[in-house]
Amino acid sequence: MQQTPKNRIVFIQASDILSNSSRREYVLDTAIPVPVELRDGEEMPVSAGISEEMMLSGMLRLLAVEPDHQNAAYYRYCVLSARPNILDELTYAAMMKAENEDFSLAIEILDALKGLFPYSSELLACKNAVLKKKKAALKIVSEAPALPKRFDTDALFVQAYHNINNGDIEEGLTNIHAFLEKNPHVWNAWFLLGWGLRKAARYEEAESVFRTAMEKGGANIDTRNELAICLMEKGDLKGARKELEAALHTEPENVKVISNLGVLALKMGDETQASGFFRAALEIDPNDAIAKAALDGIAQPVEAGEKRGP
Repeated sequence: MQQTPKNRIVFIQASDILSNSSRREYVLDTAIPVPVELRDGEEMPVSAGISEEMMLSGMLRLLAVEPDHQNAAYYRYCVLSARPNILDELTYAAMMKAENEDFSLAIEILDALKGLFPYSSELLACKNAVLKKKKAALKIVSEAPALPKRFDTDALFVQAYHNINNGDIEEGLTNIHAFLEKNPHVWNAWFLLGWGLRKAARYEEAESVFRTAMEKGGANIDTRNELAICLMEKGDLKGARKELEAALHTEPENVKVISNLGVLALKMGDETQASGFFRAALEIDPNDAIAKAALDGIAQPVEAGEKRGP
């Protein structure tokens, strides 16, 4: 067991960790020591008291300071297996911290992600945005130190999501527009705006907003899937296929994407290919109602189907 005082990390043999491996999405290699992060003032833990969060946090911390560590690839595998959406989740957390002017923590989060995704242009853009915001904030403080406390906009984002998810589209759009006025660089908010616009059948506007979300760091599966739906509705079938195939390349077993490829194939008049996509979706999720309905009514017009959103 080795400790690095600077980063409060201890290395523990995987064979000594008495945790339930069956509950994890990965199996610890007993030949590779596991980095575990200790909180300030925390004593050396006993093996049975080591949680998965302590291990994953230790791996992230280590990758941030030693991205070329000899076991870096293995640690990245463990983190991404346990938290496949970690890039989206922590990027959003970092941007929210920046919006609340906690720039040090925002940068710390992004630096941790950089160790996990060393070649991500999205992370570089996010960090540049945070540094730019920090520079602007320091200038404002120097010119007017007695500023009123910032309004906490997190509630607006949550309310907008619930509005749109529950069908109250217009109120949701109003709330997310208000959120974006104070948080213009949060890609999740642009995605939420696009989702509301798409559900309101305002496809031209939604397409533009989803492209903005991608520029802000949200070039992920859900954004591409939603953008593809808008493109299909506009008749740009080639563009829709490009986005869906890019999403499928990232996550080959995403049922929503596979189902929408089936819908796209129907729009292109290829029922054989459409059936293949819907059957593939059902192999992954035998209870998927949309794929079942599509296969049952494969001879009906595509407009009778339902495209898969969030």
